[in-house]
Amino acid sequence: MLSIDREQFAAGVRWWQTKTSWPNDFHNSDYKMLAVQNPDGDFRDRWWAGFLPRLTTWKALRPLSRADVTRLLNENRDDLARAWHEACAPVQDMDITGVTWAQVQAFTAVVARLKPLKSDSPVFPSKFCHFLLPRIFPVFDNAAVGGSCSYEAYFNLIKHAWEATPSALQAELIAELSRLIEDHGPGPLHEGFPMATKITELALIGRRHP
Repeated sequence: MLSIDREQFAAGVRWWQTKTSWPNDFHNSDYKMLAVQNPDGDFRDRWWAGFLPRLTTWKALRPLSRADVTRLLNENRDDLARAWHEACAPVQDMDITGVTWAQVQAFTAVVARLKPLKSDSPVFPSKFCHFLLPRIFPVFDNAAVGGSCSYEAYFNLIKHAWEATPSALQAELIAELSRLIEDHGPGPLHEGFPMATKITELALIGRRHP
């Protein structure tokens, strides 16, 4: 597995800042809010009323409607809660470096039922799961990373690319991203910010958009 490097990370940051309308704090403010709103497996209507608009804003639902996904959520609500408590709750304080796909796959499988597709697209499950546990679940965006793969393949790509990166470079990139967030964000760095997944995502963006 190829490690990430400084040039890829820098190119990914440039693309993020100049080619998108995404926030310059790399969603740091969103992660603070998501941490407060995390239902910890209690996926009831009050939580869904706030979560669904975020999925819509992040273009995760199309071509399904809000009503379609809400109906499927209602049909799978008990299984979703059960899978959370069995697969996610035991590892929720970790990040992707300490978690394997096998440990969390049961939850992603139920999430995938909420937007059934003929293809094995990772877009919807990655965004849904990322909003709940961003330090464990990397987010996949076609425009940014491109290509076609399963969510399992993308999860392992992020995990193994980060783990293949020398620890000294990991620390360097964490310091650099922390500085960028502090310089451009409205508030301090959130303690739950997903450093490993975000830095690797930015480096993969840099590979695609050098």
